[in-house]
Amino acid sequence: MRELNPHDLLWAVRLLPKQVRNQMITYGPRLVLGGGFVRSTVSGEKPNDIDLFTQNPEDAKLFAGELSKGKKKPPYETGNALSVGLFPRHLVQYIHRWTYQTPAALIESFDFTIACSALWFESGKWTSLIDDEFYADLAAKRLVYRSPLRNEDAGGSLLRLLKFYQRGFRTPLDSFGAVVARAVRGLDTNQDERELGKEITLRLREVDPAVDPDHLSHLPSSTEKVEESE
Repeated sequence: MRELNPHDLLWAVRLLPKQVRNQMITYGPRLVLGGGFVRSTVSGEKPNDIDLFTQNPEDAKLFAGELSKGKKKPPYETGNALSVGLFPRHLVQYIHRWTYQTPAALIESFDFTIACSALWFESGKWTSLIDDEFYADLAAKRLVYRSPLRNEDAGGSLLRLLKFYQRGFRTPLDSFGAVVARAVRGLDTNQDERELGKEITLRLREVDPAVDPDHLSHLPSSTEKVEESE
């Protein structure tokens, strides 16, 4: 692991909403920003959301409640996170399904090298960690799977691979094979192909529903009813 370039770290911090930045300063390593926000700011893309990780579910609830104080709506809770909308178009998600005691343990759980990044405030300064290949793979738009040891929805990384492919990323065949292996691990591969396909489809669940609500990166199952966007 290594640190972000100081200029990239400063830019990412500046792009955080003031309320989130102040909260991270207050709570230090208890509140760690991880995942796509850093990747998007480094590559000049618009971040989809801000994912904040905590050391326990109680902290996630506490921090989400603080950020939503005075707002008309309380935090929206799913099985993975508590979400708070900030004006004008920031979605802040406090992850409660996955918790980590240290930032290093957090980023070790991320699936692709380009997502393997985190930043937080500690000892009076902003600090960060990224995968050693973060910059090289992001510059090459190369999607390399890390086969992390973690609790996850088995097909989540396969859907993320499709999403990044739609954005122009390429993936090495061994990474593609490893993602597929994770998606089918534990299934009975001797059953009828159609039945196996149905089981695999059930595993293809987007971990973060805010990432692709309109199915721009992949079409839904042909048997799935898709609600029209408002």
